[in-house]
Amino acid sequence: MNKNGKIKGKFNIIDLLVIILIAAVVVGIAVRYGSSVTTAVKSDEEFEYVVKVESVRMFTIDALEKKGKVTDKKSTLDLGEITDVQYEQTKYQSTTADGRIIFAEQPERYTAYVTIRTRGKESDNSYITADSNELSVGRTTEIFSKYVHTSGTILSVEKLSAE
Repeated sequence: MNKNGKIKGKFNIIDLLVIILIAAVVVGIAVRYGSSVTTAVKSDEEFEYVVKVESVRMFTIDALEKKGKVTDKKSTLDLGEITDVQYEQTKYQSTTADGRIIFAEQPERYTAYVTIRTRGKESDNSYITADSNELSVGRTTEIFSKYVHTSGTILSVEKLSAE
């Protein structure tokens, strides 16, 4: 290194740090997006998952109860079929004036539990749908069908046994 901070007259310390930073970013992107979910695919399986759709009106429940195929946003991929719909009055947590916590019903709002059966791939640690989305509990997913477009949280995922 010379008196101007250059290494052999071509690079300085800042140049070296920038190169190291760029290399770290490239490695980070490779680790993040080089997911093991798609590399360890084992088989084509049938799954059933339940999606909790909160605080919807009765016409959304009616549309879900028509069942039908679930597709991607552009209706190009078949992502399964709605096989069952259960619903209950939506309840919300409220605190009374004296500090008690109560659960009150929200008028004209319902919570639906939508069961969807689909085919997909199983990997070492997850289930993957035809549109390469991971089915995992707690994940938010969208439901597109001929009659409804809504979203909810996946409550359960179950691999169906071969019969």
